[in-house]
Amino acid sequence: MRTEAVNGTFTSPGRLLEMLTDRFGAFEAIAMASIKLARHVPEDELSMDLLVAEAVLEFGDDLRHASESVAKWVGGGGAQRA
Repeated sequence: MRTEAVNGTFTSPGRLLEMLTDRFGAFEAIAMASIKLARHVPEDELSMDLLVAEAVLEFGDDLRHASESVAKWVGGGGAQRA
């Protein structure tokens, strides 16, 4: 993931968090598929352990919440509030 532009400027922390949230979607898709497939196949045939899948989904929720909080903080002039 690039964090610096050609002109030497850096990507904002909020944008970095947004990019990570988007990229994390692939892990969430695998986790969701594993949870749904667990109803029909043995757990050892899944692409992700069920405990890991649940943890991935929980982390995804936390990541989205953090991203939303950053967006609100930046949008509301957060640096002045800190």
